[in-house]
Amino acid sequence: MTQWIRWWGLGAFVAIAALWVLCIDWILENSIEFAGTQAVGAKVELDSVDFAIAEGVITLNRLQVTNPDKPMQNLFESSRIHLSVDTFALLRRQFISEKAEIEGLELYTQRSSSGAIDGRFFNLGGHKGKGKQAALDLASKLNIPDVGELASSEEARLKAEVSAMQNEVSDIQNAWKQRAGQLPDKEQLTEYQSRWDKLKDENTLVKLKGAKELRDDINKDLDNIKALEDQIKTDKDRIAQLTEHARTLPGREAERLLASVGLDQGFEGMIKHIVGDDAFDMINQGLSLYKTAAKQMSNSETEAEKELKPMRGSGELVRFVEDEALPEFLIKQAKINGAVAVAGQKISFDGLIKDITNEQDIWGRPMSLVAKGGSEQGASLKLDGLFDHRSKNTLDTLNFDLQKLALSALTLSDSPELPLTLQKGLANIKTSFTLSEKGINATIDSLVKQAQFLVSDSAQSKTANLMRTALGSAEQFDLKAIINGDLNAPQIKLKSSLDNLIGKALGAEVTAKVAQQKAVLQEKLAAQLQDPTAKLAGSGAFLDEYKNLLGNQRDALKALIKEMR
Repeated sequence: MTQWIRWWGLGAFVAIAALWVLCIDWILENSIEFAGTQAVGAKVELDSVDFAIAEGVITLNRLQVTNPDKPMQNLFESSRIHLSVDTFALLRRQFISEKAEIEGLELYTQRSSSGAIDGRFFNLGGHKGKGKQAALDLASKLNIPDVGELASSEEARLKAEVSAMQNEVSDIQNAWKQRAGQLPDKEQLTEYQSRWDKLKDENTLVKLKGAKELRDDINKDLDNIKALEDQIKTDKDRIAQLTEHARTLPGREAERLLASVGLDQGFEGMIKHIVGDDAFDMINQGLSLYKTAAKQMSNSETEAEKELKPMRGSGELVRFVEDEALPEFLIKQAKINGAVAVAGQKISFDGLIKDITNEQDIWGRPMSLVAKGGSEQGASLKLDGLFDHRSKNTLDTLNFDLQKLALSALTLSDSPELPLTLQKGLANIKTSFTLSEKGINATIDSLVKQAQFLVSDSAQSKTANLMRTALGSAEQFDLKAIINGDLNAPQIKLKSSLDNLIGKALGAEVTAKVAQQKAVLQEKLAAQLQDPTAKLAGSGAFLDEYKNLLGNQRDALKALIKEMR
């Protein structure tokens, strides 16, 4: 009886089972950290994991997910995540949770140590920091670049443009040298006259027949002369257009060059010179969070990878047909609560996320998100989104509505030349975000009421004084951000009702200075192009010679026809 019981095997099984029970929490913690780190591209860390096998409950304590763009910042962290799991599914290498609770969720928290791994970071197609590169100090709007350098840098290109016009005129002239052979010359006119003189002595029938043939030949030449005269008019008009284009080129180029350095006397987008850095950074933070999340919502494995056969002996995971197919990872429903800091104010929220999986194509449902909340200061938050990655044609939408956000001592510019602060205000912010196969299309509309601006007394420049006066009356303003294009390199535009206000304050000063520099630049460009332009202006004289020649030949032929009547 006892012979078939292998006590050493039973002992080994008990030992392994005991070891598994004792170490399962540590194994889960390290597995989650490893898998998360590989997926995000930056450290994913847990303080601890508790797994109650009998109840099928896993608790993750303080989960931190590093921002791949900023290794000293977390994209988000949660104090506690409580999940009910299907333990039998775990044996099938599937993580299936019917319900989860995500508690103490916070965005963009600071880390005590770097979360970088192997120097791996993704960025927004070089767009990161674009705000700092694009945003200039407002005072520099009046510092116009050296017009002499602008003119010199464009001299070769402009001369080449005028040279191209001269080449076109040369082509017209060469064409006329070829056409000259089509004109009836003096010998032809003499031959026509001789034919008529001979016909005069012939009988009536011969004279009439010969005169008709002669008249037909002369009319063909007259038709040809008429066509050539029309061509002369066309060519003269074209040469006049080229000459006028060359004459006005310095003025037009002066406007273009000034516009290329932001001095086109327009003020649309002026607000970006004040709030560009912070606005671009905030938008990039949101896009970074979205990209990290979106990366996990779809199976990134290509068709070629799916078809690649495993090495001999390595095995292969085969998915058989199921009545209700389940992905490898799925949380059907997760309650969330947490807080996010906005303009120094803590906004608490509660919400619900459904159908969290990395294989939406298998699960067959998109992920949805709804949340709402508010602050002690009276702000209210509403959030809803739908993220559909079931096919290659991704369609994600997110709507964000934050009302009555109290603003206080918000620094808009810390430049010594223009230190600007929004002392107080009440903001309503609405965001609409869509991502499809056409790219990203998003708008952020903000309306700030009860606004009070402060330009620090430490700045006493003319620009600062003008801004101080102008913004003193700005009790309400809007700010709009428009984001579109490729998600990896989006185009971000900022505009505001403050643009016109700033324009009115600085308009006279900027306009006068730009006009002065435009005149100088135009004069320098005109001097560079004086000789080639003058040469072009006189290049059409050859057409007058051809016009006179055609006129003389036409008159001679018509005189002969008149004589034949």
